[in-house]
Amino acid sequence: MEMAMEFNNNTQVLQPKPKNKKKEIILSSIYSRSIITRTVSLPINVIGKNLKQVIEEYISFHYEGKCVVEGFIKPQSTKIITYSSGTIKRGNFVTFDVVFECQVCFPVEGTNISCIAKTNTKAGITAESADEKPSPIIVFIARDHHYYSSQFNDVKEGDKINIRVIGQRFELNDKFVSIIGELVRERKPKLVIEEE
Repeated sequence: MEMAMEFNNNTQVLQPKPKNKKKEIILSSIYSRSIITRTVSLPINVIGKNLKQVIEEYISFHYEGKCVVEGFIKPQSTKIITYSSGTIKRGNFVTFDVVFECQVCFPVEGTNISCIAKTNTKAGITAESADEKPSPIIVFIARDHHYYSSQFNDVKEGDKINIRVIGQRFELNDKFVSIIGELVRERKPKLVIEEE
């Protein structure tokens, strides 16, 4: 166990330093930058001088605003980095290996997220991201996890709350990531007593 030293009026006091059991991750944005590689098949009749634009439109239509293996891809965030020379497959289709950069939402366990409460029912609270519109996440906060919490009952529709991710789930092509979370208790400010 680590020890912390405090110096107070020339006296030295050794106190154990508390260890955090769960590592908290505080995000400035719910999205993170990601580089993804995909194989794109295009009909041969759409290939011309504007090939990069055609590939961008394909990527935008098939991946933006949906969940892929890496998470939810933010709409209008994709940017092509590079693409390979085309290979003719199945007669009239050309395939390209495309590398593109995008903003991906994939909250991991322990992440703290600022949300706005949408409903508070007997089952629990439903919330969405406070920072992003439209929200890439839907948060479910079960009443069973907060049985003795008075803060849980005080949450009203439209209130800003902070949650910690317990788990997340999504299927391919979903329009959002479903999150199971718990309320983060607001920390009370420390009292500072000044002597004169």
